[in-house]
Amino acid sequence: MPGIGREQEAGVESIVIDLDYDQVSSLLSELSQPSPLPKLDGSPKAPRAFDSADVSFDSSDWLARVLQVGIWLNLDGSFDAEDAPETVALRLFDELAPGKAGDSFAVNDGLVQLTELGAQHLEERLSRAAGNRSLFLQLIEEERSVAAATEAWVEAWDEPVAVEPLSINASVDKWRIYDLAARASQQQLELNPTYQRDFVWSNSDSQMLIESILRGIPLPSIILAKVSNSQRYQIVDGKQRLTAILRFMGSHPEGLENAKLMKDYDVFKTNFAQFARRNTLRATDIRQKYLPFKTRKYPDGDPLAKLGGRYYCDIRNEPVRIAGETITVADLFEQACDYFIPVLIYKDTQVRDIHRVFRLYNQQGMKLNAEEIRNAVFNHLLISRAMLFVSGDRPESTIAPELVKAGINPSDAHEIINALGFGVSRFRRTKVLLWTVATLILKPAQAPDKTFRTPSTASHIDEFLRSIDNGRLAQFKSTATLERLSSDIVAALALHQVASDAWHPKFRRKGKSEMASRWEELPVVASVLACFVLVVMGEEGRLTDGLEDIRKKTANMVGPASTQNKTQWAHIANSSTLVLEALGIDLAAAHVAVTERYGDSAVEALIEIRKIPIG
Repeated sequence: MPGIGREQEAGVESIVIDLDYDQVSSLLSELSQPSPLPKLDGSPKAPRAFDSADVSFDSSDWLARVLQVGIWLNLDGSFDAEDAPETVALRLFDELAPGKAGDSFAVNDGLVQLTELGAQHLEERLSRAAGNRSLFLQLIEEERSVAAATEAWVEAWDEPVAVEPLSINASVDKWRIYDLAARASQQQLELNPTYQRDFVWSNSDSQMLIESILRGIPLPSIILAKVSNSQRYQIVDGKQRLTAILRFMGSHPEGLENAKLMKDYDVFKTNFAQFARRNTLRATDIRQKYLPFKTRKYPDGDPLAKLGGRYYCDIRNEPVRIAGETITVADLFEQACDYFIPVLIYKDTQVRDIHRVFRLYNQQGMKLNAEEIRNAVFNHLLISRAMLFVSGDRPESTIAPELVKAGINPSDAHEIINALGFGVSRFRRTKVLLWTVATLILKPAQAPDKTFRTPSTASHIDEFLRSIDNGRLAQFKSTATLERLSSDIVAALALHQVASDAWHPKFRRKGKSEMASRWEELPVVASVLACFVLVVMGEEGRLTDGLEDIRKKTANMVGPASTQNKTQWAHIANSSTLVLEALGIDLAAAHVAVTERYGDSAVEALIEIRKIPIG
């Protein structure tokens, strides 16, 4: 029987999970989680969130789950709720695996069960759907409109599925920067093959790459295709990076040809600032003509401070620390040093296979989202690991042994977060908790007119963690502080659940349904923040005593239609503070209580931010 089976061992019955089917259930669960949806004709119904453990392969249940997340699968076929499961499965796999539908499922006693081949076909579609969903949500987070994000999502589906070439002759090498620059100068590198997009990086993108090199940070691989019977190479992937490097050095072949047509070429390599002035070059000219750009500026105390805001020709003799040794910038870019760039070389590869390799390389895997990147960057901080542990994204005790030793058991919190509609998928639970804590503790920066800025969720959480890392919020490096924080979060979640009747369904999901049970992120943060303050003040009873009043008030706290940062901040600030005031909490006293417990508080900032009109 597919999916889950049972076996006896030493008299104990244990569950055996088929990992192929388990991956299908995990992807189905991920696609079901609450999120904005593409704007499509017919207003498709949003999925109802479920956990991977809820998917059964012993019956036709898995098929119903597939249809639940159908909006993300971009299926051409239409499915009627009255259709027999066998009919639905046949239509589904006729689209996913034309000609192989009959081998993708079996019907036993009227139940449609997935075969191993069917699981493979379904997993391929679900994996692609998860990647395209991630792209859509990333664009929404970057403040793109739903219409624009939907267009990009549709275009991603229009990309043909990559087909791996049957035979590839490939090798892995590592080249120094001067190897690449030398080959470019000798016309051995084709920097602009026809299948490559134009150079699209901004100066800022290019400066960040150069900064990585100057700090000795490894770069991703550059992929090359070697032209048969020659020493020429085409760039399959890495054109933007290599173009930025050659521009910075003043060694881009096209840039050199353009410079030779201008006045005073003799100072191009030695004093580019003077060369630019004499030719009245504008920033657009410099970028479009592949000419050099300056490094970024760095604050005092940064190891790169002396190199900041200068051209390559001006810093060639300046020292940098690379691979544990001090060398000059010229040594790094022009000599045989210990800084290498990985190079993947495909030899004797036909043009059609170059396209396949390029597409395959860019379609494989799923891009890291902001939470996954944040977890990697700040994982050395105890607070990051504590939030992973408390949220249940990483519930194992080895993640935060300090909290386990202190007797903190967040297992109830895990169940509460799951009941809110947040499964274990790509660190969303951790994001919600960090978002709540960062909003309560860290005041956003202020504009010149003293109004508070409203940064994106990701940037505010990142700034909160950076402030801990650099010592501005050093108290959150303390184990004692993290124990208090974890205990308070667990207590706030427990209060949130005990007072579940206080939150009107219209508040939970932007007012779309009187029956809404699952939660969207924005109202979760607002309501948990209010519970957090009540816990800190020891006033939990006020919420349990005032359920009816808060339910009436939250009925009018419908989330904003706009995804703009300022409206999201205003909604959180407005909802959380008005709930507290309705319960008789003095916000000035709340600010003092949070400050006394954690050394900082943003309650006063929230009072000001709530004045922003919510559209």
